[in-house]
Amino acid sequence: MKALKVLLCALTFASLGTSALAQTAPDNQHYVTIGVFAVHENAVRFTARANKLGFNAQYAINAPRKLYYVYLLETPDRRKAFSFMIKIRSESEYKDAWLFIGKLGQEVVTEVPEAPVVITPPIVTPPPVEVKKDSVVAPPPVVKVDTPAVKPAPKRVVKGKLFMFRFLNADNGNEIRGEIHFAESDKATQYQAFKADEVIDLPPPRNSAGQYFVTTVAPGYKASETTFNFKDPLPVSSGTGSQGELIIPLSLERARRGDYIEFNNVNFYRNSVVMHPESQGELDGLADLMKEHTNYKVRIHGHCNGTEARDIITLGTSSKYFESDVTNVKKKGSAKELTELRAEAVRRYLVSQGVAVERMLTKGEGGKMMVYPQNSVYANYNDRVEVEVLKH
Repeated sequence: MKALKVLLCALTFASLGTSALAQTAPDNQHYVTIGVFAVHENAVRFTARANKLGFNAQYAINAPRKLYYVYLLETPDRRKAFSFMIKIRSESEYKDAWLFIGKLGQEVVTEVPEAPVVITPPIVTPPPVEVKKDSVVAPPPVVKVDTPAVKPAPKRVVKGKLFMFRFLNADNGNEIRGEIHFAESDKATQYQAFKADEVIDLPPPRNSAGQYFVTTVAPGYKASETTFNFKDPLPVSSGTGSQGELIIPLSLERARRGDYIEFNNVNFYRNSVVMHPESQGELDGLADLMKEHTNYKVRIHGHCNGTEARDIITLGTSSKYFESDVTNVKKKGSAKELTELRAEAVRRYLVSQGVAVERMLTKGEGGKMMVYPQNSVYANYNDRVEVEVLKH
């Protein structure tokens, strides 16, 4: 921990130097973020707590979102940011540290337009018009202008009640991606699934109590099971949204599973060993971290969606890990074989980046550790890898 604090101080000092050159820095910086808050006082308290733990945390406002971000490092170097983020996840309590790419620190400015200058023209009295008694002055013609009728926007037809269920990390208040499931009872085999943080039209339950049995599903967090009173939701609501929906916050606790690093962006194409291009950033960060700290050893766990056998797209002889290639090979294989190949692909890529192969073990988990139901709207996130730190 002492070595970590020394490293943190050095990196934070570098980030302060970067902040001092904000005018010449690129528009997009990389911030290793540990908390996001809507209330300024909460950001101050969270920053102070991080500093008491030996970190040199700072906070700044994200002007477009009007939120305060608490961060440990600011740098234009993408690989350095990913490496530091992974180190924070593996060696500190901030297992949810993530990377914000953009620009923080610009204050919110509300522009008030100046009052228009009204110039009053001088009053000019026209000369009198002599009208003969026998003449008739015709009134000016009336010009009729047809104004098109403005049709009102169609109103949303609500079948039940509008809600937004917001998942929040119990430790730092960060919003969490996940699903919420509604069933008529805890013994029901059928349920309705919705995304968290989206407005949903929830129909009333058919039971006389007017209650739903609710289950939360979020990767890396303990499942929460409780009842929800559809008839009287106000006691658990935090307010009303722009569409009149009641906002229901749900606090979730991390699933403490030892020194596991969950990658947010390392994902695979369906039934394939080829990774999405955005996976490269986090893997580069892990490679740099392992090259810098040679005492690190890891086990790479591969996962997939479902347990059935399938047609698998393998890398074959290709060294292209983030795009398809003509040398990719299609073969029939089990879910476990697919995940073994995925873990091995990650190891091969890290070796190509200079990490010694003997420092990395692999394990295929098949589909037995899915974080979302197989037919979930988030099912593609089951196709992933996790890294277990064995020694550091």
